[in-house]
Amino acid sequence: MLLFCGRRLLLRIEGRSMQPALQPGDRVLVRRLGSNPILRVGSVLVTWHPQRTNLRLIKRLNRLDSTGLWLLGDNPAESTDSRQLGPVATSLLIGEVVGRLPSRGSEQGR
Repeated sequence: MLLFCGRRLLLRIEGRSMQPALQPGDRVLVRRLGSNPILRVGSVLVTWHPQRTNLRLIKRLNRLDSTGLWLLGDNPAESTDSRQLGPVATSLLIGEVVGRLPSRGSEQGR
């Protein structure tokens, strides 16, 4: 985490689970969500990891049902997500990615 700006966070992407949309080293602007957020399938969400404290997940919302958030990485070969973890409790939701600052080395950053 690089910066707090009120209701927004700036986080650095680690790992390749969201490639090609997000590259390692990219920074994303995250809007914190309130207690009754309006969630859209396909949006990229940030949650606390359900089994590892102090670790965040950044994944795409695939489904929302009574069991929780079904989150998938865009790169299944590199992602730990709801395929292994099952649904993620909505109480672990932190926010939604609303912007991306590409790293200097990424293709999109040139």
